[in-house]
Amino acid sequence: MSTSFTLAPALLAIFAAIALAVSGAILIASSIRIGREAIARRIDLVKIPETVAPAPKAGSLEKEKRPASLRRLGLSERDQIEVIRRAAMLGIPATYAASAFIVSRIATAIGLALLLFLAVRHFGSSSYFAVGAFVAVVIGLAVGWLLPAILIQMSATRRAKAVAASMPEALDLMVVCVDAGLSLENALVRVVNELRHSRPALAEELAITSADMQILPSRDEALTRLADRVELPSIRSVVTTLGQSLRYGTPLAQALRVIAAEMRADALIQLEERANQLPALLTVPMMLFIMPTIFLVVGGPAALQLIDAFSRR
Repeated sequence: MSTSFTLAPALLAIFAAIALAVSGAILIASSIRIGREAIARRIDLVKIPETVAPAPKAGSLEKEKRPASLRRLGLSERDQIEVIRRAAMLGIPATYAASAFIVSRIATAIGLALLLFLAVRHFGSSSYFAVGAFVAVVIGLAVGWLLPAILIQMSATRRAKAVAASMPEALDLMVVCVDAGLSLENALVRVVNELRHSRPALAEELAITSADMQILPSRDEALTRLADRVELPSIRSVVTTLGQSLRYGTPLAQALRVIAAEMRADALIQLEERANQLPALLTVPMMLFIMPTIFLVVGGPAALQLIDAFSRR
């Protein structure tokens, strides 16, 4: 009976961990599906006919202002946009995105602190229970408070890299559209329609940029907003080159070709840098895992013979 009572908390913890993992997987799958549907709806809202783009009505599409409470969180602009995007996937309006983010941080901190407290209570020694429980609760609160912000930052960085990686393909499609006689706005709409399934992150950003071009007084401001949302040097270089081309009247197709070539060259340079770093990075695993095995295989028989010889003497 005592063994069954001692095993009950461990089994309960295992079942709770399994249930948490399953529910997390379900939430991730549902958020991906909801996110794709939201991207499709936002792209449909800014879709423009391929012939002549109608003039937008005054006040039809207003600038999305982030709430002041979200700006007070201490996050970067890209992370704030990611918080709003994640909240929209869950059906939460942008005005309540900051509150939802704070609630998630508090819930994560309390949940992690409670789990660590239960782990110390179950596996820790009774003599140092108070000190261990205090340290576990403090660590759980700190890590749980910082974890949502770290996850948001990682998600925003991953999305920005996906946008930058897909940009050369979009520029090539824009070159074809511009050579066919379309304007920059209509070329953006056509590219959005082509990339909405294969490159949803880039399609959403270009759709927002197309909508900004329809309502803002200058196209430079719309392109600047794209660079501010993504916050990557490659995208800012694209925006700068396009702005100069539109401002000074240089051929747009030629500028797009140059930008696409430069982005592909930069991507190739980054791949070469990562490939050159591989020998140095592989040194540590080789020293830890491969070399001991080789020494054991090569020197093992000799060591056994020496041990046998000394034991006989």
